[in-house]
Amino acid sequence: MLVRLLYVSKVSGHVGHDDVRMILAASQRNNGARGVSGLLMFNSGHFLQWLEGERRAVSERFARILQDERHTDVVIVDFAEVEARQFTDWQMGYLGEGSLNRDLFYRFSATEVFNPYALSGASAVALMLAARERARLLKSA
Repeated sequence: MLVRLLYVSKVSGHVGHDDVRMILAASQRNNGARGVSGLLMFNSGHFLQWLEGERRAVSERFARILQDERHTDVVIVDFAEVEARQFTDWQMGYLGEGSLNRDLFYRFSATEVFNPYALSGASAVALMLAARERARLLKSA
């Protein structure tokens, strides 16, 4: 059974951009072997991540995230059984801070400061799918 899980977390105080790159590289390496795909977003000291795959594999990946000291205040914003993957091409895609992505982050934010904790599950899903579409458009351009 395929599932998706979206969670948000804050970066612990000692995590920098190099650490985020290491998290992404480890995710890409480990997720492929476990049949997990998805998207990692990083903005304003927050992670928003979509994990999808078989229930056990997603649960195991999420359990590791909960133990990771680089994440604090981890909250699940959406969990659902799904018919198909949305991120079939990405073991773990990435969307980071930057002027190119700013409008996308803030389109779904209730305030001027991006706060993924304030997103509803539906808004978090919509944001991630919009990011996927932007990446596809940029790739085909």
